[in-house]
Amino acid sequence: MPYNKLNISGAKADILAWVNHDLSLDEQNMLRNVSRLPCLFKHVAVMPDAHLGIGSMVGSVIATKDAVIPATVGVDIGCFTGDTLVPLVDGKSYSLKELAESDKEIIVYACTESGKIVAAKATSKKTRANAKLVKVVLDNGEEIRCTPDHEFMLCGGSFVEAKNLKAGESLMPFYSQKDKDGFVEVEQNYLTAHNHKVVSVEPIAEREEVYCLTVPKYHNFALEAGVFVHNCGMMAVKTPFKSVILEGKLKDLRHQIERTIPVGFNEHKEAVDESNYWNGWREFDKLHNGVQHRKSKAMKQLGTLGGGNHFCEVCLDTEDNLWLMLHSGSRNIGNEIASRHIETAKQLHRLSELPDPNLAYFIQGTKEFQDYWHDLEWAQGYAMKNREIMMKRLLVQFNRMFSGGEAFEPEITVNCHHNYCSLEHHYGEDIFITRKGAINAETGRYGIIPGSMGAKSFIIKGLGNPQSFNSCSHGAGRKMSRTAAKKAFTREDLERQTAGVECRKDAGVIDEIPGAYKDIDEVMRNQSDLVEVVAELKQVVCVKG
Repeated sequence: MPYNKLNISGAKADILAWVNHDLSLDEQNMLRNVSRLPCLFKHVAVMPDAHLGIGSMVGSVIATKDAVIPATVGVDIGCFTGDTLVPLVDGKSYSLKELAESDKEIIVYACTESGKIVAAKATSKKTRANAKLVKVVLDNGEEIRCTPDHEFMLCGGSFVEAKNLKAGESLMPFYSQKDKDGFVEVEQNYLTAHNHKVVSVEPIAEREEVYCLTVPKYHNFALEAGVFVHNCGMMAVKTPFKSVILEGKLKDLRHQIERTIPVGFNEHKEAVDESNYWNGWREFDKLHNGVQHRKSKAMKQLGTLGGGNHFCEVCLDTEDNLWLMLHSGSRNIGNEIASRHIETAKQLHRLSELPDPNLAYFIQGTKEFQDYWHDLEWAQGYAMKNREIMMKRLLVQFNRMFSGGEAFEPEITVNCHHNYCSLEHHYGEDIFITRKGAINAETGRYGIIPGSMGAKSFIIKGLGNPQSFNSCSHGAGRKMSRTAAKKAFTREDLERQTAGVECRKDAGVIDEIPGAYKDIDEVMRNQSDLVEVVAELKQVVCVKG
C-alpha cells in the first residue's frame, strides 16, 4: 500500500502514513507535536502498526538533524566494512560483502568457551548503510575497519567494543597456514606462544555500508586479520525439525522454558556465569549516577525475559518447519537509564519551547548528548547480551528434549531491533533515524514482524523504501490500551482466541489477548511496498511474563 500524506491542521512538516484507518484526536495531536520540532528532518513516517505512545506514537519513524530525542530511542548492532576478509574452511578468504551477496555455504572458524578453534556454519548480511567507522590497528600490521561498537574477543574470552580497546590489549589470536599438500593447518590457541595486540584505535572520516556474520552456535568468528570478533545477535532461528517432534510435548516444553528463563518481574537468584563474565560491567561506573545502585539487580536480570509484549515462542511456518523466536529488551536497567536522561533533556528546555515535554532532545556536540550516547551504547550491549544468554539457554533446553543434547546448525537466523536510533544517510545528508516501534527495512535486510500471542508472525526482507526512511512496522500494534483490554475481555475470551497455542490463559495476561491488537494480515498488506515476506509463522508455544 502506498503511503497517504495526512492533512493535520497545524503540522509544520509532512506526515506520511501507511495506516489505513482514521487516527484519533490524541494520535493526530501527537503527530502534530513531532512535526513542529525544530530538529525534525524532512517528514514523519507512520508505520501501519502505529498507536499512542509517550510523546510520540509507537510505530513512528522520526528523522532529526544534529539531535536525538531520548524518550524515543533504543539500540542497534555493530559490524565491519564490506571488504573485510573472513577465512573459510575451504582454505580461501572472502570479503563480507561477497559472502552476503552469494549463495555460497559459509563455514567459518569460531572459538568455543574453552578456547578451542572449531568449524561453524554462518550466514552473512548487510546490516547498516553509511555507518560511522573506526580503524583498529594490530601489531601484525593488520588494520580492521568497523563500527565503534563492534566487539573483539580478548584472550580470556570476554569481549570489548572496538572504541574501548586499549593499546597493548591482547586479543584472541587466529593462526592458520597451508601445508605442502594444500591443506589448511589451524593452530589451537592453547599451543600459541603469543597473541595479537592492539596498537591503536583511530576514528576515520569515511562512512560505508557495513556487514556482519551470524554464527548461531558460537557467536564469534575469525577474521583474516588474525583475531576473533563477536557476531550479530539473534532473535529468530529456523531449525531443521518438523512439527512431528513436538507431539505430546508442548506443555513440557513450555514449562521447561519457564524454568530456564525467568519472566515478568522475576530474575535469577544469583547472576549467571555469562553475566558475571560480561565485559560490559567494566563500564558500569561511567553510567549516569542515578543508576549506580542498580548494578546488582541488573546483573541478576541479565538473561531474563521481562513482561508485557516480550515473549519466547516456538512456531511453525507454512511448510511445517519449526522456528524458535525471542523478543526481549534491556530490562529494568535500560528503562532506568532512559528515564534519567529524559529528565535531563527536559531540564535543558523551557516548557514553552516544546510542544510536549516528552519530546525534549539533546543537541549533538554537547556534554549531555555525549553522556547520553555513551549510556545508550552500554544499554545496547546489555540488551544484546540479554538476548544471547536467553537464546543460548532456550537452545540448550530444546536440544535436550529433542536431539539428545546435540546442538543443531540453524538454517536461518534473524536479528531484529526496534526502538533505537542510528546515524544514517538519507536524502543526501547524515541524520539520526529514530525508529520507535519500527525496524530497519533497507533493501535485502532480514527482519521479524511478530503478531500477538494467538496470531501469525512474519520473517521479512526489506525493500528499502526511501519515504519510510527504510523502515517498516515491528509488529501488529495495539488497538486498545492494556487497561481497556482488561475491561473488555474475559479469561474465556483469552482461551478461545489462543486455542491451539500452549501458553498462559489466566487473567494476568488478558492485556496481551489477540483482540487487543490490530489484524496482523491487514498490517502486512498495508506495508507491501516496504517489505517482502520470507516466511509466515504460527506459534504453538508462547511464554510470557
